Amino acid sequence: MDIAILTVSFPLDVETSSEIQGLLRASEEIEGTNYDQVLNIPVMTDPVTKGFAVLAYAEDDVVGVVSAIDMIGIHSYEWSGLVHPEYRRQGLGQALIKELQHNLEVRGAEGELALNMKESQAGAAFLQHSGYEWNFTEATLKADVNSVAENPAVDVVPLTDETQELTRILMNAFGDTEDEVQTLLDYNVSNPSRHVFVAKQQGQVVGTLTLVEDGKTLWVTALATDSERQGQGIGSALLAFSQVEGKQRNCESVKLDVEIDNDKALSVYKKAGFKPVLQVDYYVKNPIAN
Repeated sequence: MDIAILTVSFPLDVETSSEIQGLLRASEEIEGTNYDQVLNIPVMTDPVTKGFAVLAYAEDDVVGVVSAIDMIGIHSYEWSGLVHPEYRRQGLGQALIKELQHNLEVRGAEGELALNMKESQAGAAFLQHSGYEWNFTEATLKADVNSVAENPAVDVVPLTDETQELTRILMNAFGDTEDEVQTLLDYNVSNPSRHVFVAKQQGQVVGTLTLVEDGKTLWVTALATDSERQGQGIGSALLAFSQVEGKQRNCESVKLDVEIDNDKALSVYKKAGFKPVLQVDYYVKNPIAN
């Protein structure tokens, strides 16, 4: 059977998005695995999303897909792929990656991370065979939205003119440069589905988080606290705020990602009621393979 491969830029139109959804549902029915999150399906139709999808068609059906997203517009892409179980072992995966790499080169990509669900041994083997090596693993944690008790000593309010204080906190927390933090803040502030908040104690900025609306899920990202105020319950206050905010926005759950070797953060999240629901491995290209 002839296979046609083409590339489409984000945001996707409704028809193409529906075709990809059909592939995911068919694969889920056969394998029992949901690939929506690892493929970043919810943001493919977002007008501000930067990236593309490589699609493989057999007649009128999508039988393979690779989605690549430049999360904050810095030419660094996260990507993952899926081939219908009935079309595997026919070289389709390699054809999709070849087209992916061509597009990354054309778009001037400066970095890439390949995502694979932890339980997918076939996906891990495919990436390793394609010249990628494991780099780190993140766990997705989930909590119910709730009217939990908030810390009265910590005020959480929308970001207004606190960018300078926020930049210092984020630089210290993540080891990023000032330019990298500014790019992140510009992206979060300009995206209508993202909401930046700051935590204050006695008028001083002591922490921050960004909440991202994704359908019925509220995602917590860029959570950081002042390095000089660790252990004062600021992180817990921000997490409690996210659960309250989730309920007010009529979401069903609050989720966040954390590296599995970050024991300190995991302890704080679990105490706040967040439980692991998924693990994703991140792979980088092996320079020796190139």
